[in-house]
Amino acid sequence: MEGVRKNDIVEKESDEEVLKKMISSHPLYGLLIESHFNCLKVGLGEFGEFEFDITQNAKKEMANSKLKANTTTPPSSLELDHFMEAYCMALSNLKEAIEQPTKEANSFINSMHLQLNELSKPNNNNNNNNNNN
Repeated sequence: MEGVRKNDIVEKESDEEVLKKMISSHPLYGLLIESHFNCLKVGLGEFGEFEFDITQNAKKEMANSKLKANTTTPPSSLELDHFMEAYCMALSNLKEAIEQPTKEANSFINSMHLQLNELSKPNNNNNNNNNNN
C-alpha cells in the first residue's frame, strides 16, 4: 500500500515538472512574466529602486525560458494556450484595476494642491483696496 502511495507521489511530481516545462517554454510565457512584473511595478508605486532588480530578474528568467524552449519544446495543448491567454488578460486587467484608484487619488491631490495654492496667494484686489483707504 505504501509503495502505491510513493509511486503516486513520484508520478504527481513528475507530472508537475512536465507541466512546469510546458508553461515555461510556452510562447506566451515571456508576456505572462512581463504582465506579472508590470502589476508588481504598479503595486510598488514610488519604490522604483526595486523596479530595476525585478526587471533584471525577469529578463534573466525570460532568457532562460527561451533557451529551454529552443532545446526542449514540449507539445503545446489548446487548453494550455487558453490558460496562458486568460492569465495574461487577467494580469492586464488587474494592472488596470490597481492603476485606476492611484490615478484618481493623484488627480484629487493635484486638484487640492492647486486650490490650496490659489487660496494661499495674496489677493491683489484686497491689497489695492487697503492701499486706497
